[in-house]
Amino acid sequence: MELVTEFNKLDGRIVKRSELRRILTKAKRQNNTSIVNRISQVLRLHRDKLFTVELTDLIEPIGLNGAEQSIILPTLEYISEEDSVGLNGLAQDDIYGYITDLIINTIEKVGHLPWQKDWVGSGADGAAKNYVSKKEYTGANFLLNFDVKFDDEGKGYLVPIQFKQPYYLTFNQIKDEGASLRKDSKARRVIYYTMIFSFDNGTLQFKTTDREKFAEFVSSNGLTKDDLKRYLQKIPVIKYYNVFRADDCTGLKFPEAVGNKKVNPIEQAQRLIDGYKEPPTYTFVGDKAYYQPATDKLNMPNIKAFKKEESYYCTFFHELAHSTGAKKRLDRDMTGTFGSKSYAFEELIAELGAVFLCSEAGILFQTKENSAKYLKGWNKVLVNELENDNRFFLKASAQSQKAVNYILNRNVSGENEEIEEKKEEPTKKVAIKRPRKRPSKSKVKTTIKEGEQLALFAGLGAKAKTKKRTQKAQNHIQTKRTKASIVKSKGQINVDQNRSINQLQKLGFVTAGAAPTEAKDVFVLGGEIGKFLQKQQPHKALILIKGNKHSSKSQLAMQIANAFGEEEIPVAYIDYEQGGIESKDTLDSINRNTTEKGRSYIAIKGYLDKPFQELQDFCKIVKVIISDSVTDLKITADQLNFLRTTYPKVIWCFISQVKENGAMYGGNKMAHNPTSVIHCSSHPDPRERFATLEKNRGNDLTLKYSMYFKKVVGQPKKKKLSFKVK
Repeated sequence: MELVTEFNKLDGRIVKRSELRRILTKAKRQNNTSIVNRISQVLRLHRDKLFTVELTDLIEPIGLNGAEQSIILPTLEYISEEDSVGLNGLAQDDIYGYITDLIINTIEKVGHLPWQKDWVGSGADGAAKNYVSKKEYTGANFLLNFDVKFDDEGKGYLVPIQFKQPYYLTFNQIKDEGASLRKDSKARRVIYYTMIFSFDNGTLQFKTTDREKFAEFVSSNGLTKDDLKRYLQKIPVIKYYNVFRADDCTGLKFPEAVGNKKVNPIEQAQRLIDGYKEPPTYTFVGDKAYYQPATDKLNMPNIKAFKKEESYYCTFFHELAHSTGAKKRLDRDMTGTFGSKSYAFEELIAELGAVFLCSEAGILFQTKENSAKYLKGWNKVLVNELENDNRFFLKASAQSQKAVNYILNRNVSGENEEIEEKKEEPTKKVAIKRPRKRPSKSKVKTTIKEGEQLALFAGLGAKAKTKKRTQKAQNHIQTKRTKASIVKSKGQINVDQNRSINQLQKLGFVTAGAAPTEAKDVFVLGGEIGKFLQKQQPHKALILIKGNKHSSKSQLAMQIANAFGEEEIPVAYIDYEQGGIESKDTLDSINRNTTEKGRSYIAIKGYLDKPFQELQDFCKIVKVIISDSVTDLKITADQLNFLRTTYPKVIWCFISQVKENGAMYGGNKMAHNPTSVIHCSSHPDPRERFATLEKNRGNDLTLKYSMYFKKVVGQPKKKKLSFKVK
């Protein structure tokens, strides 16, 4: 049973201490610090043998678990951010969904993954990299070697790029280089992660994404490693920033080509193989290429059996990537049979490993010579797994990067930093203490390793020192600038400032001093719904209503539709769940939740034949579109983003049912980055069902709304973990 589900199912049960210890051990093994902290503190507080468990705050399985962190984070760039940036990240599912949709759409559009056809790579010279740092994009960011095209339905898919210059820059880097960006150039996403440091011992509370600020907090308060172990949560948040192709810029200077241009690529390919330390046993017999985990043997047909030498090395690289999964190496699951999730995962790792190694060798990538039947079956399995797990590709690409680093004996900085699994220590006697107040939920919920807490200062090592040296230099420069500015007269300073503001205004800026006290489009709906939703602004607005079965989600959606109708704003209501306007459930919902005036502005349809096309038609007519449910609507994140960008004044409202384990139905299809999120609690008695706000763009999140009584009923109770001792 999944750990989070198992923990949530403790609610209402009487369990033995040994049962809690078992789940605690499992949570430590999976590095789920949230569960570890909650159970550990209860066990420290009480020595009883039986517990009656009440969980008023269930854990939602959102974000990366500890095992996924140890796979994915080392292949991503870590960026320490200012608090104003770091505590307001985009939903991680939006990023997972973006990548997953690209892969699925590519398979559906092209019939295969883009690297299953030849593409030109030239090792260190030809792979996509950052213009300033000259670092290649690895892991899932390797997708920057492929362009994103869009089909007639607005679905993005990947095609190989024929670079003139294989560089990307951020918009600020383009400005810093004195270059200009071509009009209508498309941005691409670079995935990275930052860390939320959240400390709360009941007396001291501190939260930041600035690593240096946290180090100062630790130092100024004299915190020990034991304090950090007990009261610190480090929550990694996966985010992205936008970059643009150097080929879309003018005015850039490019370095002379270096790397593998002067090396015979076939010789380079062989060097990569020969450099593999402690490899499996190589054999060259028969016509089958395979890796055999039981005997640690890798077999290849003779090179003369291949039509091209590139195909030979590509196949060799594929099997080499498999060999890194051996227990004595990276210890992956190698037991899967064709059609299973573990088989698809391992094959994707090997496919990507071959791509990465071909790029390192500077050779044309050649797919393994699989039959069309095999590719069709393989793609079907892959798409199924991608739809079920929107992190599937991200995890596979990260594992593949680790495999390649292992083959190349490449010690990637930070790969093992703060993510080593900590072995479970014997239980220590501690003073009985009430469980500390849990940190407030951040927008992105992720779990971390307990071992990371102990290794905090190791994590502040080389990177922090480098940053401090840089900061000192910047402070020195700033001091010199400040001293120089004293020489200027006050009048001269004002002249310089006015000149700068005038120049910015010519570029389309408006001074903050001229800003109105309220954005012009902000509105508040009438009635109790208006009190609950508070201030809204129709700019790419999306209200997401989520909850389990029997939580009155549809009732709330209809009441929201009625509130717009009362304002004489037409609403297009797509009712999959109830069966359309003629169904009894829909009629009951209309009668219970709408007024005579409100319902006269609500139009209902039971289903859509061509959702994406029909929604575009609706956007030209109405300003509010509500769908019950979004899963049945069957549009992708790319399609919805297209609609929200093209028709930014349309307000969307989606209903999503939540699974028993807390995840939303639809997987990556739910990666829509809503502006407001409403959670509806389930209960057998409709009078005990309430809606609360999880996200609402700067509004009060403490309000509680009753769908049964159709009014705001007060603030919700504080959520906490409570164990009654029996």
